[in-house]
Amino acid sequence: MPFYSDEIIQELKNQADIALVIQQFLPLKKSGVNKYVGVCPFHDDHSPSMSVNSTLGIYKCFACGAGGDVFKFIQEHEKLDFKGAVEWVANFVGFALPNLGNNVNTEVLEERTMVRKLNELACEWFEQQLTLSPKALEYLNKRHVSPETRKQFHIGYAPTGREGLIGYAARNGFSPRDCVKAGLAVEKENGGIADKFRDRLMIAIQNLSGVVVAFGGRDLSDPASHNGIKLAKYMNSPETALYSKRDILFGLNHSRNAIMKENAVIIVEGYFDLISLYQSGVQNVVAASGTALTENHASILARYAKTAYLVFDGDAAGQNATRRSLEIVLPKGLSPKVFALSRPDGTKIDPDNFVNEQGPDAFRRALRTAEDWLSYLGRTMPNNSPEDRAAFITQAKTLIKSIENPELRNQYLKLVSERYSTTRSLAGIKVAHPKREKTQATAEQPAAPQVSVPWELLSPIEVRFANLLFRNPTLLDRAAEYFDMDFAASGIQIFDSPLIDEFIQSILAQYAETGAFSPRVLYESLSPQLQLFLEQLPDETWKTPNEILEFYDTLAVLTLNLCDRYKKLIPLDSEAGMRLRMQLNKFTQGIQTISKKRKISAITPDVFAEQIIQSKAPLIELYTSINELAMNGGNAAQFNNAQFSPQASAQSPAQPSSPQFNNAQPAQFAQPEMPPEMEAPPPFDNGEQFASSEPPEEAPYDPNEEPYVPDDEPYVPDDDFGAMDDFG
Repeated sequence: MPFYSDEIIQELKNQADIALVIQQFLPLKKSGVNKYVGVCPFHDDHSPSMSVNSTLGIYKCFACGAGGDVFKFIQEHEKLDFKGAVEWVANFVGFALPNLGNNVNTEVLEERTMVRKLNELACEWFEQQLTLSPKALEYLNKRHVSPETRKQFHIGYAPTGREGLIGYAARNGFSPRDCVKAGLAVEKENGGIADKFRDRLMIAIQNLSGVVVAFGGRDLSDPASHNGIKLAKYMNSPETALYSKRDILFGLNHSRNAIMKENAVIIVEGYFDLISLYQSGVQNVVAASGTALTENHASILARYAKTAYLVFDGDAAGQNATRRSLEIVLPKGLSPKVFALSRPDGTKIDPDNFVNEQGPDAFRRALRTAEDWLSYLGRTMPNNSPEDRAAFITQAKTLIKSIENPELRNQYLKLVSERYSTTRSLAGIKVAHPKREKTQATAEQPAAPQVSVPWELLSPIEVRFANLLFRNPTLLDRAAEYFDMDFAASGIQIFDSPLIDEFIQSILAQYAETGAFSPRVLYESLSPQLQLFLEQLPDETWKTPNEILEFYDTLAVLTLNLCDRYKKLIPLDSEAGMRLRMQLNKFTQGIQTISKKRKISAITPDVFAEQIIQSKAPLIELYTSINELAMNGGNAAQFNNAQFSPQASAQSPAQPSSPQFNNAQPAQFAQPEMPPEMEAPPPFDNGEQFASSEPPEEAPYDPNEEPYVPDDEPYVPDDDFGAMDDFG
């Protein structure tokens, strides 16, 4: 079966913000730079156990082990195969997938792409026309809509002409038939095509990604000009390949964060009700888009809030709308509260006028007087006769039975029994909206592989260097200059930990192959242990040029650490060993000298960087000499190749050891000897299951701290490795 290429899949993945996708199904709380946490939907999670990383494009639950990329989440949550998940994500971000032979699917995708682009063009044109219409601008001023709000909500104007938008679209490559498909034009009985919206204030309707999917138009025409024909005050786009009314809540793309923060949502009826509230600072508000509140709307809102404030008119139509809304929001786990607004004289008023007349603080005070849904029903439904009271009790119990949470259902049943002297039984009561069975995703969830990162055994300076390169891709040219083919061919392992070494090499390999750096591509190429290492690297930012200085300062420290490890492996019982030891000492002193000069600004950072790069050649020569001595000199049995790897120094008695790890632990993770200010912090432990997998906290980098002197050899400030010419 044909499928999309890896290049297409990767391009789509790069365009899809996994956090935004997951927020279609559950609320996420920001927990760092491009990191979020939320309640895991794949097991019975009572606390936020799922982490989402937008930079890496992954999610992971640390309780049940569920995890993967954006496609895996859609596969598991929506029960789709991989192809279906790819197409779901493509539809969400408006990404045009190539033709795989499925004409119907391809046509739909192409039409969605066309409608999206045409909507964007129309939105720009409407906004341009607004600036040319004194009538529309005067209307917005009367409704107290600021220029900033007009721009934020993409408010525009459709002029009176029959083909203004059609003509503009044609000049930009779209046919009149395209305008009809996008809901921006209508086909007349005589076969002609005309603009759908004329002489209307235009309000863009956006999905959660901010894509303009439709429009709402408020009539601004003079009623006297219609020859007695009454036009609809508001006209909305029809449903299109891109727009489904039951799925879109007006303003949610703007108000989502405020709703999550308040854990409550205010549901209003009109566009300007929302716009005025949002502009005044009451921002946890949404409006149904050209339709009554739907189950899909309630499901979406339940991801972000626990309480729903229903603000409808107090007339008969408003009461009916409120009751229908109760039937919709209660089964979804939202706790509804109802309130109506009024002026001081008691006359009813909508939220738009209320907030403009009395201000946002008055609105918030009114919100605190909202009734719970049971009190509202008891007040508004007839109760003069036993039949009326029975009808009310039946209606209340019908709503209670629709609540999925059993404890909440029991509490409401207890409440209605105490308030209205009825039984607690729901026998014979039918559910208004039958509860759908939930599929148990956890039943098929494979056990997560058990991997961990031995943070207590990793050198903090090496961990920080790995984070430095990962967070600052602009350093990769410099890193590639140092860790070049000559360095790789030499066999030198400057990092004490193979884990860090493999991570650094993976970054450099990707950069060398592609000429670019992608955190997501890197993550997918790593082993499970390195993936966990990357996930747990601390968030940090560097202010230029600190990242450049730290890069070369750290290379100097790593080089000194490496020399210290090698120094202990050179025997002093032969002339060759003594000569090599002296050369290594002199090289070490040279590194110390240029580090000192850099600190006191005796040399410029550029010169310091150049000398660090130049130090690589004599370091390789020294390493080669040490290996030759091991193979050809005395005590060859003691100095084999394995012992000359940096890891071998972990066996040395001079190395500090962690009391938590015995000799059975891998020697290659042993901590290198470091000055006190660079020593690893105590192991992270909060008593939780995953405490040992947390990275150590790093002290801020101090470019002015003293250079590390690894032993008690004399320090010669006026001699450096650059003056050496006797690396035999």
